[in-house]
Amino acid sequence: MNATFWRQIHGGSTHFPIVLLFASVVFDLVASRSRDDGVRAGLHAAGLGSAVVGMLGGVGAAIAGFFLTRGRVLGTGPERIHHLFVWPAIMVSTALVVWRLLKRGRAHRLRTYLIGMSIASVLMVGAGYSGGEMLLAAESEGSVPAPSSRQRPPDPQPMSLAGDGRQLFLKNCAHCHGPDARGDEGPDLHNIDWTDEQIAARIRNGKKGQMPAFGGKLSAEDISKIVAYVQTLR
Repeated sequence: MNATFWRQIHGGSTHFPIVLLFASVVFDLVASRSRDDGVRAGLHAAGLGSAVVGMLGGVGAAIAGFFLTRGRVLGTGPERIHHLFVWPAIMVSTALVVWRLLKRGRAHRLRTYLIGMSIASVLMVGAGYSGGEMLLAAESEGSVPAPSSRQRPPDPQPMSLAGDGRQLFLKNCAHCHGPDARGDEGPDLHNIDWTDEQIAARIRNGKKGQMPAFGGKLSAEDISKIVAYVQTLR
């Protein structure tokens, strides 16, 4: 399963917790104000169902994201901000849903549940917003393809080109990505699912707050050599 598969699973599953956790709170709050026992029971059931499906969607998105980032729990920069929303939201919502199920769905007697689920909903919205900002920034810089695009596998590179690229990498990139490119301040560069041009664009332009631009320091030929080296990191 490659990064494209996990990216699709992650993107599809994130919609459920963002919408349904918030909807579950609305259902339960409206139910708590209803004087009709039948309506109140129905709304609480809808709140419980929304909470369960939303929680499962959040867990699925987290699993896909874990594989997509190759096990980085926090990461750096915008990714860290995204994860600081994600993990508390998932942990709180999962704990509260399990608690509610153990209480046989009686959320209207659990004021703490409603407060906690409201917090989880806000955190999940923050996770969705920060994730969307990451995606838009990456697409605008050409670092990830649009959903409908098809990536062409990189052409085989001569070993001499990749060898020169390694030397350039050690001089210019290793202080952030590590001498083995396994990541330090910067991310692990092994098995990245990017085309040659996407890697070259990131080297030339950098990324605000995370990576300096090397377009003014390295020639096009030097950048091509580093790209060739990065594409050998499997």
